[in-house]
This record gives sequence, C-alpha cells and structure tokens, in this order.
Amino acid sequence: MSAPVLDADVVAAQVAVRAGDGSVPRELLFRALGGGTRCHPAPRPHLTPRQTAVLSLMADGLGNADIAAGLSCSEHTVKNVIYETMSRLQARNRAHAVASAVRCGLI
Repeated sequence: MSAPVLDADVVAAQVAVRAGDGSVPRELLFRALGGGTRCHPAPRPHLTPRQTAVLSLMADGLGNADIAAGLSCSEHTVKNVIYETMSRLQARNRAHAVASAVRCGLI
C-alpha cells in the first residue's frame, strides 16, 4: 500500500483550487490515485494516439475548444474522440475517464 499523499504539492493544489484554479498536476493526480496500480476493466484498453492526446489535455484541465485548438481540429472532432474514449474506458464522465486512464497507465 502506498503512503498517503500529504506534502507541499497537495497543499499547493488545495490553495490553487481555493483560488479558482481547477487543475491538479498530473503527477499529483497519479500519486493520489494509487500510482497506476488498479486498472479496471482487467484488460488494459487500447487507445489511439489521438485519444491519448485528448485525454492528456483533459487531465491538464483544458476544455473542448482549447483541446481542438491545440490539436488543430474541430470541437466536433474532440467531442467524438471524447465520446469514443469514454466508451472504451467505460467511463461515466470526463473525470472518470481521466482517472481510469491514469490508473491504467495510459497517460
């Protein structure tokens, strides 16, 4: 069992959230979710490079418009990729998709 995540990174993330910044550094999220030790469903899902890129940007807190601009595609394409990715990961929402991807070591 891993040690609880209680250090300066957590305090900094809490201060940022209270100030209105909703993003959490990926490394902190990874540690808080158990370091990728629990992947569900059992077989590791395969994601395309585009799906992985979108998930990474979602984990960084970007919205669909910013993801589309960063990947030089339309918001409609981003929505489709998110829908397909959530289906593949059996995720209920964006946060669940990011958490599942982190747990499985996909991002």
